[in-house]
Amino acid sequence: MAGFWDNEELIGKIEKNNREEIQIKKVEKKGKKYIDIRVFWSDGESEEFKPSQKGVAIPYDSLKELKDLIDSID
Repeated sequence: MAGFWDNEELIGKIEKNNREEIQIKKVEKKGKKYIDIRVFWSDGESEEFKPSQKGVAIPYDSLKELKDLIDSID
């Protein structure tokens, strides 16, 4: 989310369809770290994907809990 985060590092992308992708980023705001999982979209005119409002920023403090929940999925 260009301009909002003080720092951001792209971890990976998951293609949702030809106009949307899910981006997972390590981000930081005012010294606090988060994992941002967000849908990005393309207007079809450019190759650049733009952030949507569909997403969540999970505090680093909750990262272990998130990993445990993902690991519990069959």
